[in-house]
Amino acid sequence: MTTETDLDQEAAQRRATLVQILVDAGDLTDPAWRDAFEKVARHTCVPYFYDHTGRKITGDDPETREQWLSAVHENRPLVTHRTDGTATSSSSQPSMMATMLEALQVDDGMRVLEVGAGTGYNAALLAHRLGDENIVTIDVSAEITQPARERLAATGHNPLVVTGDGSFGWPGKAPYDRIIATCQLPAVPLALVRQLTEDGLILAPLGNALARIRRTGERTAEGAFLPGGAFFMPLRRGLSDGQPAMRPALPTGDGRPTHVPAAAIANNDFRFLLSIAVPHLTWQYDLDDNRKPTGARVWTPDGSIASLRADGTVAEAGPRALWTELEREYDTFLGAHEPGPDRYGVTISEDTQRVWLDAPDGQGWNLTP
Repeated sequence: MTTETDLDQEAAQRRATLVQILVDAGDLTDPAWRDAFEKVARHTCVPYFYDHTGRKITGDDPETREQWLSAVHENRPLVTHRTDGTATSSSSQPSMMATMLEALQVDDGMRVLEVGAGTGYNAALLAHRLGDENIVTIDVSAEITQPARERLAATGHNPLVVTGDGSFGWPGKAPYDRIIATCQLPAVPLALVRQLTEDGLILAPLGNALARIRRTGERTAEGAFLPGGAFFMPLRRGLSDGQPAMRPALPTGDGRPTHVPAAAIANNDFRFLLSIAVPHLTWQYDLDDNRKPTGARVWTPDGSIASLRADGTVAEAGPRALWTELEREYDTFLGAHEPGPDRYGVTISEDTQRVWLDAPDGQGWNLTP
């Protein structure tokens, strides 16, 4: 029979292996954050997760215990909460967590607001580094925040855990030196900008990449995107919010030629541009034996859908010519020599939020909250 002591010892060994993997990959370079990852137990914050079939994998079940223990100490994201069968919360990939925490550029004594409490694991890392009294974490549902509060306590940390709409922040402990969002934002809520210190910054996934944004005034801010992708579940503002739209009926009839190849939909740089210019897309792929796309379906909540078929033709249906919009942005992408996220920036004012390419007065796209 495995005791709690046995589990903690085994978890510590596996955790050390994971930390070394992150260090070797260059994802974890700051000694203070390395100490946090070594000391904070992910398995305590993630006592179960759901696999791709929706099956619950838990340490309490002898049949799934080894699978659970292995998975929580691998560099992978884990779905931890489902609403009506749809994944609505997760424990992020540890390498992405390390990247974000280091990009947050904290110093001792800084006060941090986390939007998206999730399992509590990220808040535990923050609390280990900066102290419980300096951390506030918020999520929309008590079904998430109450377990997170209990798991945080089990790790030895008790930051303030709040149930509420993260887009409003938490004014009670403002101003914050740093705000970190662990969910995808459609735009940066001005309430968060107002809750920053004068030189504070927000780190948040906008579209499919991370933006590091500094306050420039009471209702203004500006920043740049970091290299690489960042794929997060969307910010939830209500209990039924944040779930992907159901796929509309597939288009029927003959397709038309398109100059956007199937390979383009697997290009993360192009997908970032689409996440900004044509937001709220949901995708399905057809893959060959080498896991390269041969076709796809893409749709939006308004019922528009496009189907790229294996013969290279595309068909569209619904209120918008959706693939036509993708073709236009593909031309922009090629014309700009296939830019990655780090060539983009964002400017925020009270009236508009604009993502731009290469320079604030360059080509741009307005974000829609």
